[in-house]
Amino acid sequence: MAAAKAGTPAETIGAVFAARFVALGGVVLFSGALLDRFDPVRAAVVADSTRVVALAVLAFAWDGRLDAVVVAVAVLVGLCEAVSEPALLVIAPRVLDERNPTAATGPTEGPAPAEDAKDAEDAEDAEDAEVTAAYGLLEGLRNVSGMVGPTLAAAVVAGLGSSAGAVLAAVTFGLSAVATRWAGAHLVAGSRSGAPAQKPDPARAEPETPRPGSDGPGEPEPSLLHSALQGLIVLWRIPWLRSVQLLAVIHVVFAVGPWMVALPVFLVEGGHSATLYGFVLGAFAIGNAVGALVGGRIGGPRRGLYALALLALYGLTVLAPVASGSLVLLTVAFVAGGIGQQAFDVAKMTGLRRDVPEELHGRAFSADFFFSFASLPLGQLLGAALLRFADPRTIMLWGGALVLVSTAAVTLRPDVRRFSSAPAAASVPAAPTPLVER
Repeated sequence: MAAAKAGTPAETIGAVFAARFVALGGVVLFSGALLDRFDPVRAAVVADSTRVVALAVLAFAWDGRLDAVVVAVAVLVGLCEAVSEPALLVIAPRVLDERNPTAATGPTEGPAPAEDAKDAEDAEDAEDAEVTAAYGLLEGLRNVSGMVGPTLAAAVVAGLGSSAGAVLAAVTFGLSAVATRWAGAHLVAGSRSGAPAQKPDPARAEPETPRPGSDGPGEPEPSLLHSALQGLIVLWRIPWLRSVQLLAVIHVVFAVGPWMVALPVFLVEGGHSATLYGFVLGAFAIGNAVGALVGGRIGGPRRGLYALALLALYGLTVLAPVASGSLVLLTVAFVAGGIGQQAFDVAKMTGLRRDVPEELHGRAFSADFFFSFASLPLGQLLGAALLRFADPRTIMLWGGALVLVSTAAVTLRPDVRRFSSAPAAASVPAAPTPLVER
């Protein structure tokens, strides 16, 4: 806003935003490898603290014009975001594990095998439900802050100036660093209390036997590039995750990206104002916030089927502007699409965390983010190219149909419907009852 008031060309402002995203997408795979080698809590705190310093410098050294200072801050913010985003996904479940000290404690007397299997299954389902709820709450808070933050920042910048906005952002990241450090201290305290954790941090205790894809004891530490590629490899080797990641790339490149480009053109050509475009995007953001909480409730052996059914709502969102010009119907469709998209993401994160070895969590979450993030610019470029050969209505019809058809097709795989590599749970036979004479 300050740069626009100073007369900075829109292309230059866009280049600054692009610098942040290029930095984020360029290093996110490597940041995941670092999170698996070092303490993710400390990495997240350092990332937030670095942003505090960068924004403080911006507040006192920037005169409102876009120059090397603001470009450097944009790049630095992108680099820090590449660390903090996957770090939070790694930290949250570990804090839950330490807060549940009885999760790994078994009964003192050996139960029957059937009872033991049933108890283990119930414990795993309970853990999944807890982690899913935590991810839902985390994503919900992110979406709410994503709506409130820009509005508050715009008011501060308009009333007090750009320096005040930078100071507010620095204070926010400072509070984030304190909160993350508090969560890390709680995690350490839980690990020192003597209670066994359900999934110990591999940085504190080396597993006795190496897990697939991990670095075995006594082996030389691989290069950072090799470690980063393991995140991509592990997602590819798990069949249901491979299918879901391919689905995400297909959606983003051939449906979401082109739709994002075609939607404003379609609305303007239809005689609507830019206000409607902003309104429906706001409705989608509200749906994201609700969808995070909905996703936190998805569980059971058909969790993948439920999540994909909700994701299909996004296909209806893409088609809604073509089907109807009613503001009410558009609002409902965009809220529903936001709910479905975010609920799907929460359920997918829980399944990824469950099926990927813990020592690869940082790389896996970073790779998952990379698949969706890196392909979006390609989709937008494709959309811009398609507008030269097709009208916006055709592009949107194609995008909606593709989302619906591809989402339905991927549900044909049983493991995708479960969001799990484990076979479907077989019924546990009842213990034989001894025959008695009557």
